[in-house]
Amino acid sequence: MAGYLGATPVPQATQHRESFTATSGQTTFATAGYTAGFVDVYLNGSHLSPADFTATNGSDVVLASGASADDVCDIISHSAFEINAQTFTGTTTMSTTDNSENLILKSTDADANVGPRLVLQRDSSSPADGDSTGKIEFTSDNDAGEATVFTTIRSEIDDASNGSEDGQVKFDMIVGGTQLTMLRFKKDEVVLNDGEADIDFRVESDGNPNMLFVDAAENRVGIGHAAPTVPFAVSANPGAVATPVAWLHNSGNVANYDGVVISSVNDGSDAEVLHVRANNNTYSNGNSLMLVRGDGAVTMPLQPAFLVQPASQQNNIGADGNLDVVVFGAERFDQNADFGSNVFTAPVAGKYHFNVNLFLLNLDSAATYYSIRLITNNRAYYFEFDPDFGQDANRFNFSFSVLADMAATHTAGVQILQTNSTSQTDIAIESYFSGHLVA
Repeated sequence: MAGYLGATPVPQATQHRESFTATSGQTTFATAGYTAGFVDVYLNGSHLSPADFTATNGSDVVLASGASADDVCDIISHSAFEINAQTFTGTTTMSTTDNSENLILKSTDADANVGPRLVLQRDSSSPADGDSTGKIEFTSDNDAGEATVFTTIRSEIDDASNGSEDGQVKFDMIVGGTQLTMLRFKKDEVVLNDGEADIDFRVESDGNPNMLFVDAAENRVGIGHAAPTVPFAVSANPGAVATPVAWLHNSGNVANYDGVVISSVNDGSDAEVLHVRANNNTYSNGNSLMLVRGDGAVTMPLQPAFLVQPASQQNNIGADGNLDVVVFGAERFDQNADFGSNVFTAPVAGKYHFNVNLFLLNLDSAATYYSIRLITNNRAYYFEFDPDFGQDANRFNFSFSVLADMAATHTAGVQILQTNSTSQTDIAIESYFSGHLVA
């Protein structure tokens, strides 16, 4: 029986003795089996040193020098020393002179439970926030022969309150002679470079050593870029011109690249450089909201813009001092379908530029005045004149422009008023009303 500490281990440490009577010059003795490194050899009662025999193959023991006839060779093999259910106090050191394993934790359990387990327990009578619950130190001598902790993994209590316990783990490393927290795991965040040191962060991909790069000294981030020169730099070569470099979206259509699409081309062609798309946009006559091309052209297909004219001449406006609606029945273009029933309806709040041009026929010089008005929900914009030309005028072109502030769904329309005299003035089809969103 080999020695052991504590309760009887299972299996127990055992030893096996075999005795051989040597022939003259015999060196090899065939045993029933042993574990290399756990063999003692005695020759005529004298314990042989490891240099006096070889026992490596698990069966044969070979003496360095041949035995004499009738020498007695005793070979004792034993199992590994075992410790079972023991508590150690103070500092326990396990050392080896080579790079073999110092400690192996082994579990032979075949179920789904966790094993083997290494438990570091701080059994404090008064646990508090900030207490350390364990630390693993990786220590080596520096070139001055001083034991130095180069790296540590430590666990701390973040909240010791019963029922709401929180913990955190820190990975520390010595940098320039100072311990820095390189990585911290907390309940609500994971922090790299917790000490705000000049330490870069880099993620490699299969084909790019700088797939993600954080330049700590310059406070810059690069994607596919080893040396970003701006706060955020993206560098890519997607190959095909139509393939985006970046795509920002919120559940957009993958096939159509709905969202903000950025391409790397800027070659003077009509290829996309920046494209803003929306599959279900509020203007909804296409999914292109804005396009910047490689030749510098910028298009906004859904930007509100319109130009309308009378479909036919509007004859004999009233001379009773009441406003008449100018009828614009022919749309030359209406980019966002915002014009209808003789008014423009603002799709969004903003500043809108409007142009009004009325080509009037058969003006009555006896009228007190004519008033042409652009009327919005916020206010009315007036242009008035006295037609005292000495005689009736066959034609008169009347125009003005306005930059109007409008809220979403507010309308803008043109009306005309004549005071007194004869109802004889006509609005020619050459008249027009136009507008677009400025800001």
